[in-house]
This record gives sequence, C-alpha cells and structure tokens, in this order.
Amino acid sequence: MKSLTANDRPTAELLGADPLIQTDEDLDKALNELSFLNAFEQSVNATCTRYIEKLKQESEQRKYVLIDDQDPVTIENRREQLNERVNAYCKANRSSLMEGKKKTKSFPHGSVSFKDQPAKVEYRSGLKEMDSLSLLDKLMQSTLIEQITAWLMSICIFGKNKEARLLSEVVELKPKLSVSRIKKAFEEKRLNANHLKQLGLKYSPGKEQLTIKPAEYKPG
Repeated sequence: MKSLTANDRPTAELLGADPLIQTDEDLDKALNELSFLNAFEQSVNATCTRYIEKLKQESEQRKYVLIDDQDPVTIENRREQLNERVNAYCKANRSSLMEGKKKTKSFPHGSVSFKDQPAKVEYRSGLKEMDSLSLLDKLMQSTLIEQITAWLMSICIFGKNKEARLLSEVVELKPKLSVSRIKKAFEEKRLNANHLKQLGLKYSPGKEQLTIKPAEYKPG
C-alpha cells in the first residue's frame, strides 16, 4: 500500500472546509473523502509501526555490556548470571546474613530478603474454577446428597410479617468452593491429596522465597 500524506488529499474532488451536502454528487464526494481519511489513517499507523519495529531492533542491538576483555554480554544473560550467583551465595550464607529474626539485609546498593510464602491450595495445571465446580457437581451426585438437598429445598422460613418463604428463595443452596476452607481441612487432615485431586486442586506447602532488590542506580 502506498504511503499517504496530508498533501495527497484530492482537494478538487472533495467538499470544502464547511461541507454542504445538497446533491447526490456532494454525497459521493463526502464518501470519497471518508475513504481517503480511512486510508490516510491506516497509512500513518503502518508508518508508525515500521518506525517502532526499527527502533526496537536498534535498541536490542544496544542491550549489551562490556566486561574486561571478554566478548559483549547481553543485559539479559548478565542479569541472569548475577541473580544465580547472588541466590546461591545468600542461601549458602543465610545464617550469617540474617541476624536473629531479621528477614532482610540491607547494603549500600540494595537489599536481599527471605520472606515466607504461605501454603496454598490452587488449581491444578490447566484447570480453572469452573472445571473444579464441574468436578464438585459430579461428586455431589449421590443419593444421600440428593436427599439432603431436597430436604433443604423444602424448608420454609417466616419473615417479619409472618409470611412463609422457601429457604431456597432466600439462600442460594448451590455448593461453592471455598479454597481457604479446603486448605484448612487439608492441614487438619480431614482431606487428603486424593480428595483435592478429585476437585482439580493441589496443595502447595509454604516455603521461604529469596527476594533480590537492587537500589535505584545513580551514576557517579
């Protein structure tokens, strides 16, 4: 597609600054300009995209550092290397880095910290909440559950004016998943890993997570 500019507007074939549409010919001129405006906008957007892609390519070529007399190293590779070394050092020297109950060690150029990640119950890989609810529906399909549900559906309650209403009209009786309660039941050993698996869930134990936080760089 040819690149268009504002000067490409076919002035002789279009309406003026205050467009008046009084004839079919005027209407067609308006449609012609709308067509030009759409094409012009697409042309400008396409040009911007090309410039942006070119800038991205040029910036990627600049993302490297020179260290000693070695070949250039990309920012990503150098960052990954340093994070791996810092991680290994901190874990190997945790007791000397963290005094007493402290979880963070500050340095002139940043800090490292060990934070406890709590245990959690989460959906197994590839599953979502609706999948778990579908599995729960299947587990609920038993004679006893159906009898309990039918009994709950038949219960009547009375309002302020003594009018009778079914409990099911006031409270939603459809079962829902409470991940926090499932987690508590699992930790109390009222549920096991197989129970969670039937619901498409899994238990992830808590663990300590190392956080590496460099300070904002200030050129010297």
